[in-house]
Amino acid sequence: MIKGLTLNSLLPFTTLLMLASITSPLSYARDNAKDIEFAVFSLNEEFPALTKSKARMLYKGKTKKLNGSIKIVLVDLPEKSIHREEFYNMLLGKSVSQMNGYWASLSFSGKGTPPEELSSDDIKEIIEWLNNNPNGIAYAPVSAVPENANILITVLQGE
Repeated sequence: MIKGLTLNSLLPFTTLLMLASITSPLSYARDNAKDIEFAVFSLNEEFPALTKSKARMLYKGKTKKLNGSIKIVLVDLPEKSIHREEFYNMLLGKSVSQMNGYWASLSFSGKGTPPEELSSDDIKEIIEWLNNNPNGIAYAPVSAVPENANILITVLQGE
């Protein structure tokens, strides 16, 4: 035993080290997620490009149509997805919990329903959903979007 050090005096230090080792990978993933850019996209080639304002209106439920006539359907990634958190933060400046509250109030008042939520953020599931919903719009990291997708807008960090 080192003079002056006891098990009790080392306990807070070892607890702090253990917590740091547990949270470091999560914070590292979060820091790297901030470098991601997202694409709002569809497999429908007829959809026009979106302005950032129009994309915000879609994801806030303020509009459900493109060009005044094309009714669209949105899909959302799972609530626990890091991509969902980053996307809402980048596009709307809101957290997932803030958006959940927003959608809850719209649903309660009968003014809107939230986008359908997928069970995973796997690009294969997103593409399958888009194939089953011809007027569907999704979002994903740009690097995951297939080449044949119609990218409506790219959302960058800090824009």
